[in-house]
Amino acid sequence: MKGGIVGVVLLVGSGIVWVAEALHCEAVPGVLKQIDAGAGRVCGISKEGKVVDFRDDGWVDLEASGKHVSVGPAGLWRVGLDGLVFKWFQKGWVQVNPGNLIQIDAGGDKFVVGCNPSSGIVCLNHRPALSYDGSGSVSWMAVPGELKYYSCGPVGCWGVNKLDEIHVKLGVSGNSCPGPEKWYRIPGSLSMVEVSADGEVHGVNKHGSVFKRIGVSACNPFGSGWEHLRVAGISSHVSYDRGVLWIICRSGEVQKCRFSEALLSE
Repeated sequence: MKGGIVGVVLLVGSGIVWVAEALHCEAVPGVLKQIDAGAGRVCGISKEGKVVDFRDDGWVDLEASGKHVSVGPAGLWRVGLDGLVFKWFQKGWVQVNPGNLIQIDAGGDKFVVGCNPSSGIVCLNHRPALSYDGSGSVSWMAVPGELKYYSCGPVGCWGVNKLDEIHVKLGVSGNSCPGPEKWYRIPGSLSMVEVSADGEVHGVNKHGSVFKRIGVSACNPFGSGWEHLRVAGISSHVSYDRGVLWIICRSGEVQKCRFSEALLSE
């Protein structure tokens, strides 16, 4: 394809939405409930509730069940069907005590964050997150606020609450994963949001539309607006890593998508 992205700009409330042309997507075999990409790896939860790893254009069973999985600088983590937390350590899974979560994210600077069934937010600094081997217990730290989904990247952490309101926290680090108490409200509405290891922010709203936050950087951690990505079908979950956006449709079908800029550079 020649040329760049063509689209129009819409003013929605106090936010700017850029409506771009469709992504370049290809179907990936398998049916998933959730997916997460990070550190060059892609993992997911199958329709049967199994944790799987994408290898050689197919999904490999990691011999565990779960309802949420995350892979990133802090390693591979999962939340079991009963809410218990597990970490992949050396050659197998070890249970992380205590732990009762509905969602987990390992995409920050070698620290881990997550949300519990009561919308409480917790995190683990990088030392316990990286060194825990299954013996003893860890001290989860409480993060002020209430969210149902929380994800961290290099320049900030993004989350959504039960009302689908979007919030950002700055000043979070591996040595201080709770960060300051202050949250910043971002215009828009999303049911889930993911931040990649390079700071890209993507999310899905309640209608199944996929959005990308434009202009997020160290100098502008909030970005400048939302780009509405035109994808086929209705989406339920997204994750981005190293130029590839992974999308799960509400039917469970998986798409592997790339942006026009990435194709033009090849």
